Amino acid sequence: MLAIVQPLWATAAVEADSTAELMLESEAWLLESEPAPEFRDYQLKLQELGYPNSAKLRGSESSVYMNFGSRLDEIIVGGELRFHYTVSPALMAKFSHLKVYLNEEIMGVIPITDEARIRQYASVQLDPKYFADYNQLRVELIGHLDKECWSPDDYSIWTEVSGSTEIRLRAEPLRVANDLSLIPAPFFDKRDFRRLTLPVVLPSNYSLEKVRAAGVTTSWFGSLARWRGASFPLSINELPDDHAIVFMTNDARPKIFEDFPPVDAPTLQMIDHPTKVAAKLLLIQGRNDEELNQAVRGLVLGTALLSGPVAVVNRAEQVKPREPYDAPHWLPTDRAVHIGELVDDPAQLQVVGRTPPPIKVSFQLPPDLFTWRSRGIPLKLDYRYSPLTYEGTGSMMSMSINDQFVEGFNLTDNGFSGTDNRVRVPLINDSFISVSERLKVPAFKVGSQNQMVFQFDFAGVASGACKTVSPGRRYAAIDADSTLDFTGLPHYIEMPNLRAFVNAGFPFTRMADLSETAVLIPQNAPKEVLETFFQLMGAAGASSGFPAISVSLFDKWDKEQLKLRESDILSIAINPKMSGLKEKQIPLIFDDARRAIELPIRNIEPGNEVWGGAVPELAESAENVEITSSGGFAAVVGLQSPYNSSRSVVSVMATKPADFKMVQEALNDSGRINYMFGSVVTFRGDQQTSYNVGDKYFVGALPLWDLIWFHFSRYPLLLGFLSVLVVLLLAVFLRRVLGAMAAKRLRGGK
Repeated sequence: MLAIVQPLWATAAVEADSTAELMLESEAWLLESEPAPEFRDYQLKLQELGYPNSAKLRGSESSVYMNFGSRLDEIIVGGELRFHYTVSPALMAKFSHLKVYLNEEIMGVIPITDEARIRQYASVQLDPKYFADYNQLRVELIGHLDKECWSPDDYSIWTEVSGSTEIRLRAEPLRVANDLSLIPAPFFDKRDFRRLTLPVVLPSNYSLEKVRAAGVTTSWFGSLARWRGASFPLSINELPDDHAIVFMTNDARPKIFEDFPPVDAPTLQMIDHPTKVAAKLLLIQGRNDEELNQAVRGLVLGTALLSGPVAVVNRAEQVKPREPYDAPHWLPTDRAVHIGELVDDPAQLQVVGRTPPPIKVSFQLPPDLFTWRSRGIPLKLDYRYSPLTYEGTGSMMSMSINDQFVEGFNLTDNGFSGTDNRVRVPLINDSFISVSERLKVPAFKVGSQNQMVFQFDFAGVASGACKTVSPGRRYAAIDADSTLDFTGLPHYIEMPNLRAFVNAGFPFTRMADLSETAVLIPQNAPKEVLETFFQLMGAAGASSGFPAISVSLFDKWDKEQLKLRESDILSIAINPKMSGLKEKQIPLIFDDARRAIELPIRNIEPGNEVWGGAVPELAESAENVEITSSGGFAAVVGLQSPYNSSRSVVSVMATKPADFKMVQEALNDSGRINYMFGSVVTFRGDQQTSYNVGDKYFVGALPLWDLIWFHFSRYPLLLGFLSVLVVLLLAVFLRRVLGAMAAKRLRGGK
């Protein structure tokens, strides 16, 4: 790809004069009066800091770590840790306490008293001068037992921090410079770990190409937000009260920008918000829709070239087409991958302490990897740690993937992994273990999003009959040269599979730039439809890691065009009649009041659905139910494309525009996404239900022998009969051949 963006300082003299004039005119457009700065207050719950429930401390000197960032356009002027906790009744009050650190500077000490040990409350003030771009808050337990013989690893030394614990911050907004070199900040700040909310502003007379330009931009910001999640509320002709992206051409612009100076080329410009201090507007402009989309490509492909308040995009084009499955966020499956490639900083692979925090390595995979009958994924694991004084202390390193325990490794006085990295983890009923093989990650636990966790635990050393010596400060690290190998796995998956869609944007993200995706929205689409489109584009970018610069957008169901494009189709409509699909083609139909659905004989529960090449399951319809109701209702439906047997259609539908909010909220909730599967997901208020029903089909390719065995695997009796038949036919054939050879030999002998 190539993106050439012309910053302000690199323009020719005449263009520099016109750009400078544009800057002066735009500054004059801003309001002269500015309101007083406002403080922003944040509350970060324990669940938002990486703990699903409460946080547990086990043993003396154990710690709980809470990580958060500070935005570029804010300065933290005050902070407070408020937490509820429960301590063990076995702890000795005189010597036991909790220590609170901010970026390794002690903020306070909380004594443990002889009062009631259940549900205590503490508040610790955090000194603002110790806040940094990235912050770590650590709560450490120093525990002591009231007995002569005790160990720092004693099970009675514990404290549990409640899930109601929160960090409260007060921040003062800062007015940053209008400098495009800050992009994507302040619109997206990587140091802000919260969900991204970025408003999009369109003129009232927006065109389909303007909507497409906004969709490409939201996909790029979604790729940056990644695990944080993102939403893109739409404003028509109005400015929100925060940072926003504004799309406009010379003949179509929001009402507030009617007097804003026009442009004569694809232009990117950052300006101050006219009414909100510290808020910024990113103006994406062009003389027409074509130039507007060129400016968008310059933004998403040429960020590294941007500087100054204004930039003109001379050229931004994709020179080399994308290849299937080359998404930057997806793990390559054509070579072994080093663990060091999966982290942003090598320091993330190292921890320190007797009870250090776990080392977490996250990665994404194409959801259609065929792992049926796979014995596992090879992992060559090397790690280092502070050598132990004595072996046999119980110190170990445990590995898990997707919250499933894989293997435990004893730590020795060598200080490195040695030959412990060459084992085979048994899969399901496979009880064979061989030390001559590399570690195998269980393939049946591999989905589209995965996390490997390595936990080092250093035990104390017993010295004499009644004394335990703490091992002191310990270091441990996973070697960045450790490799994970997914090569040799073909791409083949049963469809429709809405779990693959909501988790990875599949099948659309098969091409990272969505070059084989056609999106259909109704003509004069309401605001809620466009917001759903922006959110889905953001989710696709978060999965693939690349902007959807080649997506096609239509407002008509042009059968010939869609057939010739051979595209996967994403339809966002107010009801199935507007999606262009016939009622007989989909297992769910509805309009303003009437609703009908086909129900399966057996609905496959989450975790048992066909995923990554499991044995195919029946999804036959058993009942057909029709209801008339006027309440809110929305659905996501997957089915085979009526124009190409290897392509798919995903339709997002709602009875009325406001019902799309139910879909948006559900797709922004990771807990609810885990329960979306099959071919139909329905939404009714806070309720959602998934169904695995309707016609099934497969996309991808398998070797012929694997293809035969896979599809006959759920018919064991038939497979056995065919095997016997093949053996008998082979025996008859060999008997005839051998008989003919024997007869010929006898004739020759005479």
